[in-house]
Amino acid sequence: MARRRSLAVAGPSRLSGLSISRLVTGIVILLAVVFVALGAVGAGLTYHVVTTNNVQESVSPSTYLLSSYVSLNFTDRHGGEHEGWLLLGLRSAPVIILCHGYDSNRSDLLSLGSILRDNHFNVYIFNFYGPKAKENISNLGSRQASDLMAAIDTLTKHPDVNPNRVGLFGTSVGGYAAMVAAEANPKVRTLVVDTTYPTPELMFDSQIAELLGDSSGLFRTLTEAEFHIATMGSDSYSVPGNMAKLAGTPKLFISGRDNPALAELTEDLYKQAPQPKQLLVMEHTGSGLASQAEKREYEDQIVAFFLQKLSLRTD
Repeated sequence: MARRRSLAVAGPSRLSGLSISRLVTGIVILLAVVFVALGAVGAGLTYHVVTTNNVQESVSPSTYLLSSYVSLNFTDRHGGEHEGWLLLGLRSAPVIILCHGYDSNRSDLLSLGSILRDNHFNVYIFNFYGPKAKENISNLGSRQASDLMAAIDTLTKHPDVNPNRVGLFGTSVGGYAAMVAAEANPKVRTLVVDTTYPTPELMFDSQIAELLGDSSGLFRTLTEAEFHIATMGSDSYSVPGNMAKLAGTPKLFISGRDNPALAELTEDLYKQAPQPKQLLVMEHTGSGLASQAEKREYEDQIVAFFLQKLSLRTD
């Protein structure tokens, strides 16, 4: 009699469980590699943003045939030295300090400075960066504000300058520094800022957006964390939180439509600022000025504001 073969019953497959484990491990490794790669790219971009500065000066006071000026340097609180030009107007007239913006230098403001000087103001233009400045990494405003306050201390001791009447102008990073200094120092009597921002973090975000356009939330979170690491130890200062200190100080906010992100932030600052204040909206400002006509209009508006709000009289 033939034997009937018994049917084999398949047991649980060890292979399937092992495959799932390997798949999960592979996914985890892949995600880790992607995270590390994003972090490396973000670190590179963060380094680019915080180290970008332009030290190539295109013009000097001699270019504008200015003979009545002196080279006047000052030392910041870290012992770094900053180079500056003091354009001499009327003796004992107020001094207007011009603060250059991101990826810029003092030579970019000489045209405006020469016109202000022709209207009898003393004008000081200096570099946030340079061969004798000890810090090459920018925290996008807080250190620049500290440098500006050191400049004010130096200038108000100069014999040709009214020690109690200071005007400030700044664009982007220089604008943030000017607002911080104006809130901290009662000697600042007039303030003009061009396309600026309330906190350094927002300036960093605008630069990342300019470099990459819209990016993922994860990538933005990584770069913001890397920015905080790169600028660790910097003072954290929000301009709107102390805006009440500018009550009574004439303020002109200039909003450049060629930089929509910062234009919106500037107009928000204008809305939060106490009186007296003015808002000037232009298609192009600062380094984005597209023609000589636009440049003349831009400079004329700033000069007119200082002439109206910062008296040349002595105290």
